[in-house]
Amino acid sequence: MKKGIICICLLLLSALSVYAGIAVRNDVLICNPYTMENDFADSVNEEGLEGGLKFLNACIAKYPDSPQFYNNRGNIYKIMKNYNAALDDYNKAISLDENYMSPQHGKITLAIVQGKYDGQLEKINNLITQYPESYLLYNTRAVIKFHGNDYQGTIDDLTKCMHLNSNYKEGYKTRGFAYSGLKKYKNCVKDLSTYLSYKANDADVYYQRALCYSQLPGKSYQMLNDLVIAAELYKLYGDSYQHNRIKEMINSIGIQY
Repeated sequence: MKKGIICICLLLLSALSVYAGIAVRNDVLICNPYTMENDFADSVNEEGLEGGLKFLNACIAKYPDSPQFYNNRGNIYKIMKNYNAALDDYNKAISLDENYMSPQHGKITLAIVQGKYDGQLEKINNLITQYPESYLLYNTRAVIKFHGNDYQGTIDDLTKCMHLNSNYKEGYKTRGFAYSGLKKYKNCVKDLSTYLSYKANDADVYYQRALCYSQLPGKSYQMLNDLVIAAELYKLYGDSYQHNRIKEMINSIGIQY
């Protein structure tokens, strides 16, 4: 379950970059393939996914031979879990431009979010050979390796990913989990602490850091503090199973929660 949550969260990042910039505009620049990414940034909160879909449908009607629009619509369909439509759009984008990396990457992440890992490592390796400077490709390969329990490979790819893009903070989360898998608990705590300084409301990370603290001498207070925070966040998010599970863990060590 933990791996599935991590994989889905990490692999939606590239699609969410499209979601975060959707707006429907009425000016003459609407659907300009070269300015679109900036053009639909203003009204995501008002339009949401349906607004983005409306925008891209209009763009495709106007420019039916632009692979960019099919790729972006595929990303939206992926977020909406309309996986067949997403696959159709990625294939259409590739048929229009076989050298376009994004829809090829999109097809790999689409398979992964559906739990279809077979054959994806070979595909992402081929893409990295063609596009060795794409940090997103290393991130995706790290997800595949993490799923296969290749923790050192996960760490290596995320280190490369964050070297290529120092602003990519999400990598600290999965790399911290991978360090835990290798029983490198100090490294785990360090990476997860860095991640929490960037995103302080992630219950899974507080829980995992608590487990790493539990393996380090003199860190019982930090462990307990993280368990309490994780439990409260799970309660806030409506995850009663995880909340009760951690509550029982705290009570089992003789502290009433």
